[in-house]
Amino acid sequence: MTMASLVVRTAPFRRRSLRQVTSSPALTTTACSSTASLPMPQLRLTRSLVSCRSSLRTPCRRDLAVGTVPSSIKSRMRPRSSTSSAAPPTRSQSTIVPQLGGNGGGAAAAAARGAARSSEASAAAAPGGISGSGGTSSQATTWRDIFKMLRDKTNASLLKPRTLPIPRWIAPRHYTVTLSECFGHSSFILVAASYATDDFIMLRSIAVVGSTAMLVFTYFHPHGRVLWLPFKWNVLFIAINSWRLGLIMYEKYLSDIMPEEMKRIREEHFYVVDPIDWSKLIRSGREEIYEPGALIVQQGDMNRYIRLIIDGEVEILRDGQVTYRLEEGNFASESGLHAGIRLRGAVESCAAVVAKRDSKRKIRVVSWNRDDLMDLLEHEKGMRNSLKAALSWDIIRKLKAQRLMLADGTVEDPALWTAKRKEQGAERYAAILHNMLSHPDPHKHIDQLTKYRGIHHIGDEHHRLALERCGWTMQEFELGRKLQPVLHDDEEWDNGEGHEEESLSHEWKRKAARIAKVLR
Repeated sequence: MTMASLVVRTAPFRRRSLRQVTSSPALTTTACSSTASLPMPQLRLTRSLVSCRSSLRTPCRRDLAVGTVPSSIKSRMRPRSSTSSAAPPTRSQSTIVPQLGGNGGGAAAAAARGAARSSEASAAAAPGGISGSGGTSSQATTWRDIFKMLRDKTNASLLKPRTLPIPRWIAPRHYTVTLSECFGHSSFILVAASYATDDFIMLRSIAVVGSTAMLVFTYFHPHGRVLWLPFKWNVLFIAINSWRLGLIMYEKYLSDIMPEEMKRIREEHFYVVDPIDWSKLIRSGREEIYEPGALIVQQGDMNRYIRLIIDGEVEILRDGQVTYRLEEGNFASESGLHAGIRLRGAVESCAAVVAKRDSKRKIRVVSWNRDDLMDLLEHEKGMRNSLKAALSWDIIRKLKAQRLMLADGTVEDPALWTAKRKEQGAERYAAILHNMLSHPDPHKHIDQLTKYRGIHHIGDEHHRLALERCGWTMQEFELGRKLQPVLHDDEEWDNGEGHEEESLSHEWKRKAARIAKVLR
């Protein structure tokens, strides 16, 4: 039976509906009995016409209006089988992706493709199957098959269009949305919310959640393909923010397990310092224990350490005269750190630091190497600012302690005590200047030095005398370098050859200085 004979046989029924034509027993019997001699394309067309009888019983206009796959269309399709002897699939195993127009059409097509992949994966992952010889054998399910099945099911669920329950009096049209699109919108909303957050931990947490939502949107995209470029960038953002969050949580844990004594000292004397910064500061130092009357620092020695008293009392002596006392929460040998002068290396001690002789318990202090502490303060800006404020309050406490010494009669000779205090202040300022001038860039802390002079009322004459003790002049200090000595004509040299070599050396030094000045 050819296509021409099929058209001739159906010609008398052209005025009838397609449903009436396919319900004709004569046509069905004739077409089915003659299909064996037809080519493959004509055979598929004939079978499609015959199957219209059952497929057109259920109207599909309503299904197409809401963007779903009609059941009547599903029954006409069947997936290709690997074997010719396989039975035709049931309706639950066959899907079709209609090209629907209007709102939600692309999402419905993607959902249908996801459902088809899910059904194929389920059939492939079944424990039993039909072998090539007709027998059954158990097939081991691999992790890759399980992952593929879960991915297809998740893809079908996220890309399934869902109609929004909007009343018809508000919007007569039906609006659909997928869960994947909801993840994309939530990601941008969370990013906008993080901009209005001041707390560091909350900001990082919102960033991690927002990037995770964007991962879901880019992997299960409504267009049916993975957007790898934004996916990889969001993975990097999540890794960075997670690392920062983990570091903060670890530092917070270390601050929580800090000894109760250190927590009490912070609450009573250093409440302006953050608990995490205080924990870092204490961990970077080391504890020292001294017997009553022990010498901690000798006057005139080069001291590389800054100390904090955590238990007991310490006396500061200038030439054997007690100038003031330190107790719990006071710093010793800070050398202008309260004014922002971050000196490195050793600083000459302007007084002796001795543990109190009549103390009934041992003296405990926390000491920091000056270089290590400056490295920590340069890295931690928040700690630097809060410690500077705490040291300013420490200076006020020391001044109050000196007034109490005068009030309770501890000072036997007030005139001598005042003179020693002034000498100690002058020596301290000269030691700070000497440390600054020993470095390659003396003007690095010039602004902080000016602030220090304002706090301690150091005038120009006092500043000039301190420079003279260091071997510098006011002109050299303003230039920031030592001037070379000028050779006069009447000066004689023992060796004329040596004189020429020295002159050439000075000439080269002057040229190098000019080049360096031009480059700066």
